[in-house]
Amino acid sequence: MKIYKFILLLILLLLTSLWNTGSGQKVESQLQQKIRQTSESSFYKHANLGISVRDLVTGEVLGDLEKDKMLIPASSLKLITTLVGYELLGSDFCYETAISYDGHIDSDGTLKGNIYIEGSGDPTFGSDRISGNPGAEEMVRKMVDDIRSFGIHCLEGNIISDESIYNSFPVAPTWQWNDLGNYYAAGAWGINFNENQYGIYFHRNGPIGSQTKIAYLQPYIPNLELSNEVTVDSADSGDNAYIFGGPYHYGKRIVGTIPQGKDLFRIRGSIPDPPLFLAYKVLKELESRDMGGHIHMTKYYRDPKKNIRNRISAYSSPFLKSIVKSTNDESININCESILKTLGYVIRGNGSGGDGIKVIKDFLSKKKLDIAALHMEDGSGLSARNLISPDLMSKFLYMYARDNGTNFISQLLPEAGKTGTVKNLLTNSRAKGNMWVKSGSMDKTLSYSGYAKTLSGRFVSFSVMLNASSARKMKENRSELEKILEAIYLFL
Repeated sequence: MKIYKFILLLILLLLTSLWNTGSGQKVESQLQQKIRQTSESSFYKHANLGISVRDLVTGEVLGDLEKDKMLIPASSLKLITTLVGYELLGSDFCYETAISYDGHIDSDGTLKGNIYIEGSGDPTFGSDRISGNPGAEEMVRKMVDDIRSFGIHCLEGNIISDESIYNSFPVAPTWQWNDLGNYYAAGAWGINFNENQYGIYFHRNGPIGSQTKIAYLQPYIPNLELSNEVTVDSADSGDNAYIFGGPYHYGKRIVGTIPQGKDLFRIRGSIPDPPLFLAYKVLKELESRDMGGHIHMTKYYRDPKKNIRNRISAYSSPFLKSIVKSTNDESININCESILKTLGYVIRGNGSGGDGIKVIKDFLSKKKLDIAALHMEDGSGLSARNLISPDLMSKFLYMYARDNGTNFISQLLPEAGKTGTVKNLLTNSRAKGNMWVKSGSMDKTLSYSGYAKTLSGRFVSFSVMLNASSARKMKENRSELEKILEAIYLFL
């Protein structure tokens, strides 16, 4: 009789378990429990938190919170732009910038005609950030060396920067005014040079509250007028100076504070017109070698009536693989905006950001991804109007690894706790070195998206986004999201 009662009890327990499962009352996983407990913290009372974690083999969602809500990704949006660009353009894609001429070269080497700098939208031109790529001064010298070697010893004509490959405004229309004068909002032009940025060096050894003085600019930008309203703050205050003034504006206003100190302090601004600035640099180098006759500089910013040109030389960028790695490691906006416009030019025949966004959405649609959960204003994530759901991001990353393998992960993304902008992330965690992450941050916003190898050896894709945080300092946001990232590592 006791045996029958025991069997009956087991059956009842089994039926209860099946009933709960069928009713959606699933046993909460350790990760899901941690996510729930974290989200109930007072820290998130007024904030929006979205999380999506997927198994990289099955695509199954392993943990989530408000995963379908569209949130601001900030720079983690770069993963979409760079990885789509990498697949469609190819890892060995290169930009090519050329110099050519028209007119006639006399017997004494005088060119009576024009020299053209023909842009391809190369974001690395004149930047030595990637090893082996010539910096600004070296590149200008090389260009003039090649002009001389071609047999041109004097120019009577124009130096023309042809940036007509892109037919749109260099910056996204929804970038904020207080960003536009700064280096990270330099935009993408048909001809980029020195990452379209310059440095302003300040004396800052006065008392707190005193006016700073500008020591010099590097490189020097002709016709640039700076109104300096920057004052000195405490030594530990950090860089809180901002430059106001967008593309083509040579009158800039600098406001805010910089930390007190005895040495010079640098902030970086966006060059008002990079194609014209490059023409100026080439002109000055020609003049320094007594190769200048009567020279003017100008540029084409729309499709010119193409005349017959003769190629002098051409300069290739690093491979796209290196550009993407550098972009994601150091969060370089100009690279992403250039890749976006290049996608538009190569795939749709129109070098604009809008066409690049259409290419990306077409790519995602063909992968059966829900593009209703994506709104893009740019390629870099600088616009606060960009929106994406954590679920779409994690699913995109899962499908990208499914279709391309996983070798690219460590080759194209920075490693948490070790490299790039996430070098200081998870430094005291066992998850250090086991996550490859693109971060994104702006005022009241922080996100982390990427891949992880968990403690059990499981590979997952994930996206964690925090918007509308009330934290006073970014490090508070980072500390809270690190708890979620560590839980992903520990509990899967």
